[in-house]
Amino acid sequence: MKPRTPSPWAVKKNGDEIDIVGRDSSRVAQLPASDADRRLRVADAYLIAAAPLLLEACKNLNAVLENNLVVTAEGYKINDAHLRESLLDAILRAEGYRRNPDPQ
Repeated sequence: MKPRTPSPWAVKKNGDEIDIVGRDSSRVAQLPASDADRRLRVADAYLIAAAPLLLEACKNLNAVLENNLVVTAEGYKINDAHLRESLLDAILRAEGYRRNPDPQ
């Protein structure tokens, strides 16, 4: 895994800018927040700040799915291959091993 800013990350609103900062108070990202889109940028900032936690949750869930068989209460086995593929894709992108597709 590539080194990254220590988590948890937090959102700090500074006038016309919104900062996402790491545990050590270093800036992870800065988003401009004009009056017209401030609510949208604040929501984006909280999503970015949650990224380390979301990545860890994906890794934990992926590990559980890789090592266990998912069975319903009725005894049916669930094919979770698509879920594992989605989780692994998200993990690899977050860790920089896969590029995100170009926006359309």
